[in-house]
Amino acid sequence: MPKLRVLFGLFVFLLACSCTQDYRASIASDMESLVLADDMVLGIRLPGDNWKTSPEPPLTLVEEMAAHIEHELEEKGQLASPPTREQLKNAALKKLQSNEGYVFNPTTGAHLDVDISRLGEGDVAPSARGVENSARYAVSSLEGDEGVSAVVARVEKTRLAGTQYAWRISADYKMHEEPRRFVGIVAFASPYWVYLYYTDPLKNDTDYGEMEEMLRSAVLGFKATP
Repeated sequence: MPKLRVLFGLFVFLLACSCTQDYRASIASDMESLVLADDMVLGIRLPGDNWKTSPEPPLTLVEEMAAHIEHELEEKGQLASPPTREQLKNAALKKLQSNEGYVFNPTTGAHLDVDISRLGEGDVAPSARGVENSARYAVSSLEGDEGVSAVVARVEKTRLAGTQYAWRISADYKMHEEPRRFVGIVAFASPYWVYLYYTDPLKNDTDYGEMEEMLRSAVLGFKATP
């Protein structure tokens, strides 16, 4: 009987430890961490000092988004009263701040946007097919974006550590006739949808390969709840 009590006590102790384990424990010490929510963090291994992480969008991306918004307004014929640069910048910031974090090369403008969306009350978790459909919808959104043309894309199953399902989008396209490369990962890690969207303006020969390494290293860590 005493032996059973000891074993039971050990079981309770281990269970308590597992319930209070900090989510950062699953992120390697040589990784950068982006806090996405109170109970989720993205760990990613940067290949060098040329890449930075931040919860805020980099200035180059804000300026790019402001120009994009101006193009959209012009295309829709809504520039009768042109917005000021400050108004465009504020609109760009508002749009970009919906993301939880960024990994970017400030020299070339290449950037990975990290966004999550928690299931609402009563929402049903998606199946693998549901995640795949969401990835395919993202391709359709890219094709319909202002200034985008010549899209060549494929969608395939992939792996993102810490998620239940993940699908990858690989696309080459032109933005206002300038070549671009896009890599997207659409995933589900209950109770969150996870979106990692990388845009490469192809300013050098190394950004894309380095981002591939980073995406392979990426892991979503969670804080266990009792």
